[in-house]
Amino acid sequence: MKKFLLICLFFCIGLFQLCPQVARAQDVEFFVRDFYTWYMKQSLATDDRPVFDDTIFKYVCKCTAKRVRLDYKRVVGDSDYYIKGQDFGKELLDNLMVGKSIDVDDSLSLVPVSILFRKEYAPDIVVYVEKTNGRMCISKVERALWPNFRAPVY
Repeated sequence: MKKFLLICLFFCIGLFQLCPQVARAQDVEFFVRDFYTWYMKQSLATDDRPVFDDTIFKYVCKCTAKRVRLDYKRVVGDSDYYIKGQDFGKELLDNLMVGKSIDVDDSLSLVPVSILFRKEYAPDIVVYVEKTNGRMCISKVERALWPNFRAPVY
């Protein structure tokens, strides 16, 4: 009987150790999904880009947001930094898919995002999410240039 209770105790302790990691991954994915939902809705609602809205500081690191604002003021370009494309509409918001985050270390996670006109998951953007002082912020957004053929393995 004592062995059975001891085994159950170790099993429960093992389950509780995995919970914070899974919860953190879901928080990061939800954070990125929340950002892109807000960003696309703002872009569709107004003609002005949401890059200049101060609400962006809720999601994006201040140094990154200021750098992107400066780039938008200096160079008039058609490509959007956070979407990595020129044209976007309601279809992109409907087809937004956020993949599972990859923890690089305790303070940095990479989140693959799929924003395509077709309804299949093919990540074309990688979002870098940093955690500093208990707060998450997006520090960088990159385009994934090549398809990830190993994605189904993960």
